[in-house]
Amino acid sequence: MNWIIYTDLDGTLLDFTTYSYREAEKSVKLLADRDIPLVFCSSKTRLEQEVYREALHLQTPFIVENGSAILIPRGYFSFEPDEVETLKHYSLSVQDGYQRILLGEPSDYIRKAIAEARRSAGIQPMGYADLSLEEIMQRTGLDREAAQRAAHRDYSETLLQSNPDGSGWQHFLKLLDAWGLQCVSGGKFYTVMGKGSDKGKAIEVLNKLFTLKYGTVRSVGLGDSANDLPMLQVVDEPFLVQKPSGAWQEIDDERIAKVDAVGPAGFNQVIHKLLSR
Repeated sequence: MNWIIYTDLDGTLLDFTTYSYREAEKSVKLLADRDIPLVFCSSKTRLEQEVYREALHLQTPFIVENGSAILIPRGYFSFEPDEVETLKHYSLSVQDGYQRILLGEPSDYIRKAIAEARRSAGIQPMGYADLSLEEIMQRTGLDREAAQRAAHRDYSETLLQSNPDGSGWQHFLKLLDAWGLQCVSGGKFYTVMGKGSDKGKAIEVLNKLFTLKYGTVRSVGLGDSANDLPMLQVVDEPFLVQKPSGAWQEIDDERIAKVDAVGPAGFNQVIHKLLSR
């Protein structure tokens, strides 16, 4: 069986507070030793994910900004994605050294929509674009370089402040919907992105390419938050790790196995069980 492992980053492979990958490093190497592809599927940007990809020596495709785009290293597949008939209706291009499959919307369009929705709704949820680099560092705990990478978003905008129970917030969401956008909750913040952006859809697209490469594949998904649900719903074996509090994200899906460990410790537990079969 050819396994494909899809994983969220913050709070799953990475420590929720420190963003460190060290605890999961040995498990990632075990996958590499067995030639099992590990695919990041995260709200993080290309620049953010590249740091972890380099540190963990990954050459696999990856899914950025909550399923807004799939980035494939050139030559990873023996065929070109634009040769695959079922992908013809997606926007495919070469960008930043990757073959890119676009599912979402560009960030300029998203930020314009947010500005209009704020004015109409009468609320001011703060996004990265509204903050100085120092403010982003203070609110996220990131160092300067990491904050710069987080703020450089190609297909989404991160909102740091909101009142999800207020009527203004609900009106704000309806206005974004009219622009063809959605707002999803992650582990810490909210992400505004195109309606076509979806971790699950991105995995379905990428699985088609992996099937052409390997034949039959079986997918595993690991996450911790509400925005991971689309990913967990489409993989063959979905796993939900605990949050730092020891609780699990409330998800009403009996297929999703709850892992009795927090973040990267849960990631390790799943990988070790998988490899011991």
